[in-house]
Amino acid sequence: MTDTASPTASKYGGAEKCTACAKTVYVAEKIVVEDKDDRKTFHKNCLKCSHCQKVLSLGNYASMNGVFYCKPHFKQLFATKGNYSEGFGVDKPTAKWSPQAISTPTSFVPVDKDEPSSSKKDDASSSKKETPSSIASRFSTTSIGSEKCLACDKPVYATEKSVIEEKDGRKIYHKNCLKCSHCQCVVTLSNYAAMDGTVYCKPHLKQLFAAKGNYDEGFGKEKATSKWAPQASSAPTSFVPVDKDEGPREKRDSPAAVAGRFGSSDKCAVCDKTVYLTEKVVVEDKDASKTLHKACLKCSHCQKVLSLGTYASMNGVFYCKPHFKQLFATKGNYDEGFGKEKHTAKWLDKDAEASGNADVSASANNDAEASSETQTSTTNTDSHVEETQEVAAQE
Repeated sequence: MTDTASPTASKYGGAEKCTACAKTVYVAEKIVVEDKDDRKTFHKNCLKCSHCQKVLSLGNYASMNGVFYCKPHFKQLFATKGNYSEGFGVDKPTAKWSPQAISTPTSFVPVDKDEPSSSKKDDASSSKKETPSSIASRFSTTSIGSEKCLACDKPVYATEKSVIEEKDGRKIYHKNCLKCSHCQCVVTLSNYAAMDGTVYCKPHLKQLFAAKGNYDEGFGKEKATSKWAPQASSAPTSFVPVDKDEGPREKRDSPAAVAGRFGSSDKCAVCDKTVYLTEKVVVEDKDASKTLHKACLKCSHCQKVLSLGTYASMNGVFYCKPHFKQLFATKGNYDEGFGKEKHTAKWLDKDAEASGNADVSASANNDAEASSETQTSTTNTDSHVEETQEVAAQE
């Protein structure tokens, strides 16, 4: 039977056959896999894992000797035997290797050595093969098998080797022997810390340091400062110490003196207590800059603690911005809403005072004019009386 495509299949481009089912593959259901041997064509539903029969795609398949697997089972089958032969149902290549005969020259004369019997020799060789040193020698060239784990003192091979570089030298461990001495959890090169040759996980190193605040007591050693002894200083015979008058203890321990020793003499504008650097906030007002405790900068309306970005001030009084707007909106000015007399009331008082002063000055002028007229009439009367007296005297 000849494998020829039908006229209908050739008309729709379906001359290729599926590698799995040997049926015609059309363009809409075609998937092409590039393998080592050649180019293989499948139906999309025919490309399956040979182990679990899951349908695969071009991004999640792996192949071995023309057989297709999903990637999880490919890794699993390799891990079962550690090679690409036995795990995938093929004989191990080393099984095909056979020892080759070595031809010795005719002039070679073997020398018999005093060897044990064959049974003893077999027992000795088998016991020798089982020792760690013999196993290490088979897997090492010079020094790999001779390296010992610092924790268990057993040979360390390349695949299980972990090397730590410390001040006192290079230390070698099995990966499973590199453990935190506090919690015994296995650590790696990225999450371990060492102190005087002892390995810790980073969380416990921080915890042990925080317990005492130094790298001695927290790690079971004596504090370094306890070894320090005050050294006697010999002063010359001519030296006479001068006692300083530091004043009474109450004065030296006063808040002002303590604040001076810590470099702070500023007073809070609200509570009038000393303000230290960590609790200090400075507010720039119209009059001058004011220093306050952070907890003393409060809204005078709702007593909420404020910050430099959420406060507003009016005549040295602090408000939160919402209440500042609210108090302004109640009266529409910056006087009555904030508990002061309206500014325009002062203008009326000034006008009333000015008008009162004008009335007083006008009445004073009238009184002056009346008094001047009275004085004039009195003078005229006196002069008339004198003239009359003179006429009578002449007669």
